[in-house]
Formats: sequence, structure tokens, C-alpha cells
Amino acid sequence: MNQLLKIRFFQLKRDLGFLFFVIVALVSCVSFFVFNHQKQIGLYAAGIVVYLFHNFHKNRRDFAFITKHFERAKFQILIEYQLFLLPVSISCLFTNYWYCFFILHVLVFTIPFVNFKTKNTFKFSFITRFFKDDFIFISGVRRNLVLLIILFLLALALSPLKLFPLVTLFLFNNVIFSFYEANESVQMLQASQQTPKQLIASLLNSGVKKMVLVNFPILLINSIFNPDLWMFNMYFFAYNVLILATVIALKYESYQYKNSVSNHQIKLIVMILGLFIPYLFPLAIIFYVQSRAGAIKNLSHYLDVVN
Repeated sequence: MNQLLKIRFFQLKRDLGFLFFVIVALVSCVSFFVFNHQKQIGLYAAGIVVYLFHNFHKNRRDFAFITKHFERAKFQILIEYQLFLLPVSISCLFTNYWYCFFILHVLVFTIPFVNFKTKNTFKFSFITRFFKDDFIFISGVRRNLVLLIILFLLALALSPLKLFPLVTLFLFNNVIFSFYEANESVQMLQASQQTPKQLIASLLNSGVKKMVLVNFPILLINSIFNPDLWMFNMYFFAYNVLILATVIALKYESYQYKNSVSNHQIKLIVMILGLFIPYLFPLAIIFYVQSRAGAIKNLSHYLDVVN
């Protein structure tokens, strides 16, 4: 049996349980409605799906472990990606974008065999002066500066149009969410001299301020040119703030000083669906409330202060 799929099975069973089948059905329905749209939204949706798989693979932390301990590691990763793509791609077959089924699987097929790492590293020392002591953003922006600039300029250029700037902003915000995957040392946590609640609140406040600087101008321009979308634009930003809050809470809910990263990809993917299905908003709130309570409890073991 595929070793990686076996591990993934137990992870999904532990984290989602019966909800896994509900989520698969929802993903399939959303995929059908998106690819069945009369405009060329299907092509952009295909691009987003490939990007999400590419981003997941580029940032996955278990790659070294898999290649060292699993037989035919890249083949196992390939099978994993192809299976997880099916709920999205099968729906394409029943729309005008039926050919995206083959495009998606071919592009995702190549991901495990492409080396995304580069030998050239740029320090971008000016970032430290700009973000001061915000080590999370200093590290995250330094790793993704070029991508963030491209996405911001693209969103700004597309801001008068419908939908397209939101797609680009979604990708931009998704990069910001990835900043919170890396765990800082216990010494850095304790140096903040904050309670768990204060630490979570300060990180959220800092992240929201930076998201406002990028999201607000683009959403404002988009609302001016498309007055019928201003309510959805407000929902879009509010939901992205909720995702950010949940990502921060999930990070510290699973924080361990021996682990360099926190893995919350599955719940994050479920929350992202809420951008397309507003009915999932209550589920996203539940995720946040649960993870925040778990984060406060977990951080109390590392922060020697009174809540």
C-alpha cells in the first residue's frame, strides 16, 4: 500500500472524520459552479488550483523525510496529488471547460519533479528596517518578496475589473498566511513578556494592519468601478482577516518548541472554501474559536505569566 496515502488517511480521519466526505462533496459542487460559469473564470480557477498544489509542494516540510524513508517517494507524492485533485477535476468534465481536467492533471503531474529551490539567496536588508522587530514578516517577506510585488502590481492593475483582482488578492493573502508556518523559539516567545491572549492579539493586530495596506486600496478601487460588489468585497476582506486569525491560533495550538513548523494545511483548505461558499462562514468561526482556546492553553505551558 502507498505509505504516504496510509499516513494521510489517518491524518484526515483524526482531523476531519466524517467531515471529510462532506468537504469532498462541497469541493466538487463549488468546482462545478466555477467551471460552469459562462465567462472565462474556469481558466483562472484552473490556474489557482495548480498554484495551490505548487505552493503546498514548495512549502511542505515532510519532503526530506518522505524521500529518505519511503520507496519511490516522488511516485507516492504524485499519486497523492492526483487523488486529491479528483474532487475538483472530475467536475470539469461536465462543463464547457472539460479539457481543464487533462490540463490540471498534467500540470499537477509535473510538480513533484520540478525543483523549486534556488541557489541564489537575497537578504533584502531594507526589509528589516521597514518591519522593525516583526520577525514573522521580515522572514516571510524576505522569502517571497518578488512574488508579493508581482501579485500586488497585478491586483492593482486589475482592480477596476470584476473578480480578477480578488483572485490575485487571494493569492497574495495566501502567501501572507504561509508566514505563520514557521515556529519561533521559546526564548523569542518569552521575550515578548506577554500573556497568551496578548501575544495572539498583538500578532493578529500586526498582520491585519499590513493586510489593510494592500487589500484596502485595491478593494476600494474595485468597489468604485463595480458598486454592486462592495458588499462582497467587505465580506472578502473580513473573511481573510478571519482566516489570518485562525492561522495564528492554529499555529500556537500545535506549537512545540522541538518542531520548526506547524502543519495546519487541511483546516486552512477547508476555510478557503468559505470564500466561495458563504454558508461555511459559521464553520470557519467554529474553527477559530476552538483553535484560539487550544492556543491559549498550549501557550500557557511556554509563557510563564498569568492569563
